[in-house]
Amino acid sequence: MSDASRQAAPARGGRWNLWLGIGLLGFCLLCVTLWFPRDIGSGFLEQNLTGRTVPGDAFFPVLLVGLIALLASLLILSELRHGARRSHPPSAGEAVGRISPDNLAFLLRAIIVTAVSLLAMNATGPLQVTLTNAVGLTDYSGYRAASGTFPFDISGFFVGATLLTCGYIHTTRHRLRGWDVLVALAAAGALVLLFDGLIDNVQLPPNADL
Repeated sequence: MSDASRQAAPARGGRWNLWLGIGLLGFCLLCVTLWFPRDIGSGFLEQNLTGRTVPGDAFFPVLLVGLIALLASLLILSELRHGARRSHPPSAGEAVGRISPDNLAFLLRAIIVTAVSLLAMNATGPLQVTLTNAVGLTDYSGYRAASGTFPFDISGFFVGATLLTCGYIHTTRHRLRGWDVLVALAAAGALVLLFDGLIDNVQLPPNADL
């Protein structure tokens, strides 16, 4: 590859990142202004017949669109920041559209991290029940009997989500600091608080599969 091609590759990648972020933000705006109001019957939160606050039909679609909008905004801001100080050497950029062994290795690491985290999510609760039964703290017949009580109902999700976040941080940054672990713990705790503490009829995985 010539020097001119190397210099053009980061710029092309930057333009794709910028326009992808703008396109995703436009899609999110279309969803919340036109699509969701016309096609979704209930709102973000609603009260059921017993007076309990439960997620409406728009709850999870809005959460998904909000996450997409956040990631799109980060993509745009990151490109604008790097574009404003584009002073990298010619070899710093990777040609857009080429899949290298490093790309495949990154994908493999992400798959392994995801698989291990999901296995931990499914195994933590039953293991916790086995240990507490063994030391005499509980007398459950199995994890199914304990899956509706604290802390058994959240332990699997909390451990799995923390491992998943830490694994992705290490995969992308090639290191894991104590601050990163705290961020992962806080993120997992916030999800537990949202879905298990504030919302009554949503079961954290893997409890819904029992």
